[in-house]
Amino acid sequence: GGERETEERQRQRQRQRQGDTHRERGRMLWLGVYYLLTAETVVCLLLISLGHMPLFIQRPIRKFITHLNIPKAQEVTVAIIVVLIALFAESVRKGLKHSHVHTDDFKDKLMHDIKRLRNERNSYIAFGCLFLFLLMAQLWVLIKRVIKAEDEKQLQEKKHEILLKQVKNNTNQAGLVEVAKGLKEAEKEEKEGGGG
Repeated sequence: GGERETEERQRQRQRQRQGDTHRERGRMLWLGVYYLLTAETVVCLLLISLGHMPLFIQRPIRKFITHLNIPKAQEVTVAIIVVLIALFAESVRKGLKHSHVHTDDFKDKLMHDIKRLRNERNSYIAFGCLFLFLLMAQLWVLIKRVIKAEDEKQLQEKKHEILLKQVKNNTNQAGLVEVAKGLKEAEKEEKEGGGG
């Protein structure tokens, strides 16, 4: 009888340790999602305020955005979106599971309320993270397009300035050619007029 109780206690302790490990992993996962949300907030604020920053701050950030190439960026973006959607759906599912409790025990109701509130908080965090990630990705793409368009515009302006200089030089040269022709004709007339 005593050995059975000891074995049963050991099994309960092992299950409790496994549950604690599982809960700890869940906490770490949601803590990571929370930190991702915080980082996304900072990056979004930085990208939104980029146009209002002084040039000495804008230039290095623009250079960084232009030259940053993440290998398989599209696949990574889709993977992050899928994970965030899965986390959101799972937290909503768990929240709904604990919202309709049919028990009269105060302690059970309180535990279900705590679990429901925790899952509602997690769903807000996951959805906020998903929303900010999509916003940040769209801002990133738009800023890269604007930078590319501005660079192309500057290049076109430089080409236009070079062409204007060439036209002015050609016009000046054509004027000099006409002046030279005029001088030659005047010299001919002088020779013809002086000689005749």
